[in-house]
Amino acid sequence: MQSGRARPRRQPAQRILVVTEGTRTEPQYVEGLNRHLRSAGATAIVKPVGVGKDPAAVVRKCMEIRDKAVSDEKEYDICVCLVDVDRHEALRTACRLADSESILLLASNLKFEAWLRWHVEDKRSALSSGQLDDLLAKLGLVTKKMLAPRFPFHAVQGACEIARRADPDLAAGRIGPDPSSAMPILVDLMSGR
Repeated sequence: MQSGRARPRRQPAQRILVVTEGTRTEPQYVEGLNRHLRSAGATAIVKPVGVGKDPAAVVRKCMEIRDKAVSDEKEYDICVCLVDVDRHEALRTACRLADSESILLLASNLKFEAWLRWHVEDKRSALSSGQLDDLLAKLGLVTKKMLAPRFPFHAVQGACEIARRADPDLAAGRIGPDPSSAMPILVDLMSGR
């Protein structure tokens, strides 16, 4: 016997394309975060691209992957590029291109490892690339660009709070102060917010 009420339809999870400049740490992090969050509202598909340290090339590769997915009828709802500020002269160009293509470009200043650091300590001192690598190894978070097997994903909301305090104007397509990261935007998307 059926009641006259139809069962509510479940909305399909949003498909988020995440294209990373880094080929190890960033993809490992996003995949681990995906497992940790297990959101019914969103799923991230990570595509590391080995295009060197050119953020505009990362955006162009994202466009290529997005367009192929559309032609294969497996399109993404949201497209995101993760890049480091490092010393990218082409970053402003990449920001403009991403904006014109409705791609969220999320920059970490100086680099992605600044974001990882905030999972275990609330410190915002600017460090050189080498100092940041040494600190993450000392903290047991990353060794030779490989994320620690027991990375503290459970601390992601605390990292988001620190990032928002470090850069109150945090936004996609924006180069924040050193250190900063726009990763809270991706965390919110992956959480289904």
